Amino acid sequence: MSTNEALSEAGPLPNNWGPIFGLEGFKEKLGDLSWIGPDYSDQGWFELSAEEEEKIKIDRHIDKINKEKNKALEALEDAGLTVGDMFLWKSYVVALEESRLKPDLATDPVLPKCPNTE
Repeated sequence: MSTNEALSEAGPLPNNWGPIFGLEGFKEKLGDLSWIGPDYSDQGWFELSAEEEEKIKIDRHIDKINKEKNKALEALEDAGLTVGDMFLWKSYVVALEESRLKPDLATDPVLPKCPNTE
């Protein structure tokens, strides 16, 4: 008869867990990735500085803004837009530009709300 109790509880990992899972020396191997294959022989793993990470975040944010701005500009070319819709899309483009000038990198940069999703 079963009591639905766990027969054994998960315990802490042993101190020498690396060889058990085949990961012994893995971090040391990341500096030279030639062990993966010839395509990776000239590549390696490295850590970025805080400035480099911030630059990458800014570049990704600007790429998102450019995609959204292109979408907004295409919407503005629509001849069937009402004056109100045109104002919303133009305001959206301005808000995107403001987001580009002052990205908030302390949190995940948030884009302004797109007019067609309201």
